[in-house]
Amino acid sequence: MHPFDLLQSAILPELIERKGARRQLSIWCAGCSTGQEPYTIAMIIREHFPSLLGWDLTILGTDLSGDVLERARAGLYTQLEINRGLPASYLVKYFRKEGIRWQVADEVRLMVEYRQINLCDSWSALPPMDLVFMRNVLIYFDVDTKQAILGRIRRVLRPNGYLILGGAETTLGLDDAYERLVVGRAVCYRPAGF
Repeated sequence: MHPFDLLQSAILPELIERKGARRQLSIWCAGCSTGQEPYTIAMIIREHFPSLLGWDLTILGTDLSGDVLERARAGLYTQLEINRGLPASYLVKYFRKEGIRWQVADEVRLMVEYRQINLCDSWSALPPMDLVFMRNVLIYFDVDTKQAILGRIRRVLRPNGYLILGGAETTLGLDDAYERLVVGRAVCYRPAGF
């Protein structure tokens, strides 16, 4: 199961049910590069969970590189980038052709905030998060740095929140304060004990 399928079929329905009284949801895409991940999350919300549009909803994308964040804010993608798993129905509904590139629709771009953050530094300005996507980021760090980052994520993640890592990444052997959850063939993590 793809992480976005897991988000749509299990994680968002559970968060909506549990947080419905407060109507507040915070999602962080750490190491988001040029923004495809946070925009995909925004499109999934618009398409399948439109009630969340009336909530206090935060979708935050962060990266170390200011250059890639500028590309993310612009929301302009090549045909090759678009062809990497974007459903055709999303392309038709949420993009417009701009010359030889495709631009994410304004209503989707406005749902995402971008900030420059170095994952090796302090993140004291981040609010508590219900869901953290950090896919294919830990693979670039040594064990000590991975452990430090996972520990800081645990402090930012709400106790009953979710962490989604890349397929080749895990908390196992790095941070035993996470519980591994398997849903179909997909894996996510939560702080242990909740």
